[in-house]
Amino acid sequence: MDSESVEGTGTHVPERRRCAVACEGEMVAPHLGRSITFAVYDCADGKAVRRDDVENMMLSPGFVLVFLLRHRIDAVIAGNSGAGLCAVLEANGIEVVRGVEGSVEEVARAYAAGTLAGADIPCTLHDACTGCGNCG
Repeated sequence: MDSESVEGTGTHVPERRRCAVACEGEMVAPHLGRSITFAVYDCADGKAVRRDDVENMMLSPGFVLVFLLRHRIDAVIAGNSGAGLCAVLEANGIEVVRGVEGSVEEVARAYAAGTLAGADIPCTLHDACTGCGNCG
C-alpha cells in the first residue's frame, strides 16, 4: 500500500501500517540516524496501538534499513534525518516523516489519524561528518 504526503496537511495513512517512532525516553528523538530506541505502533482505523520498543545498536544507514525491514516497519518518524538515509529508506518502501517534535504517543496517534505534518528541514548535524558512515 502506498501512502501520500502533502506538506502541511498531514500524512494519509492507508488502512493498516506499522510505524516506528525514533525516541529518547517518551519524546521523539532529534535524529533518526543516531537513534537506538524505536517505539513500534500498529496503526489502523485512525488508532495507534503501541506494540514494542525495539533497539538498534548498529548505527549506520544500511543497518537501519535492515533493522526496520526486519521489524516490518512501513513508516519511520523522527525529528530529522540526513538525506542519504531518507533516500535509502524511501527507495525500499519505508516512508520517512521528519521535522517532528513532541511525545511519542501523541505523534503516533497523529500519524494514525492522518494529521501528522512533518517538515523537510535540512539536517545540519552532518557538517562535521568524517565519512565514518554513522551519521545517516
